[in-house]
Amino acid sequence: MTEREPFEEHEFNVLVRDLDPQGHVANHVYVAYLSEARARFMRAFEGGETAFRPSVVAEIRCRYRSPLLAWERFRVRVRVARVGRTSVQFAYEVRTADRLIAEGDSVEVLVDPGSRRPREIPDALREGLDRLISGYDGGAPRSPHPAEERTRHDGISSRS
Repeated sequence: MTEREPFEEHEFNVLVRDLDPQGHVANHVYVAYLSEARARFMRAFEGGETAFRPSVVAEIRCRYRSPLLAWERFRVRVRVARVGRTSVQFAYEVRTADRLIAEGDSVEVLVDPGSRRPREIPDALREGLDRLISGYDGGAPRSPHPAEERTRHDGISSRS
């Protein structure tokens, strides 16, 4: 990924509960950070609708680059990487002010509520995601989140 590819950012602080006995963030907690950033993105993108729901995470990967330590402030950057027939792939970066902490990706599959089988992405959702992706080449991110919703520092999702 290049710096020209825009990401939406969500800020967090490392909390004591996130630490392992060595005093850095436990590996499995990174997946929770990525999941929270993706959930915030999807809620805002839907604008109160339920186009992504129900859906399931079919795959998630995290590549660790540098440890996060107690009480560090960091941001999880998320963007849509690809839109498939029934799935959306997301790309992530976890960064502090001065270093790359981790990179990741995930695949979210939309499912039929009755059969729990994959369902095609609705046209309105696909069009919105395609518009978002087409804006990536322009440089500036077009986030669905108002700025004040992207800057929570407590690591806890707002309930709207």
